[in-house]
Amino acid sequence: MRLAPAVAVGSCIALLAGCASMRSPEPPPVLRAPAPVNYEKSIVNFFDLTIKGPQRNRELDIGKPEPGGCPVGGNVSSQRGWVVPVIYATRSGQLTGKEAINITGKAYYFWFREDTIYGVTPRPELCP
Repeated sequence: MRLAPAVAVGSCIALLAGCASMRSPEPPPVLRAPAPVNYEKSIVNFFDLTIKGPQRNRELDIGKPEPGGCPVGGNVSSQRGWVVPVIYATRSGQLTGKEAINITGKAYYFWFREDTIYGVTPRPELCP
């Protein structure tokens, strides 16, 4: 059986159009929880409750919320949260100018889902 040229051309166009529309499916969009609003107060409260003893020489350097890559909600498909970098610093010594002042600092990364702390990690690439 021989196809007419018009039918053959039409079949080729239909075949090519079908191949062109067979793209790989795009990944689903990342759903992100709303950014935390009262994150600074939550972080201060966290340290007040977890660090024992007086904290007279404590200094907290609290960063701004950044979009985090970790799902916060218990499932791989959960919403992505926000991460807030924090430096917890303490100093020892007196400001008399006669002795050295020692400052020690430790980095913390607070993971938020809306205004709730979801986890705390020592490095930003670690998910809570």
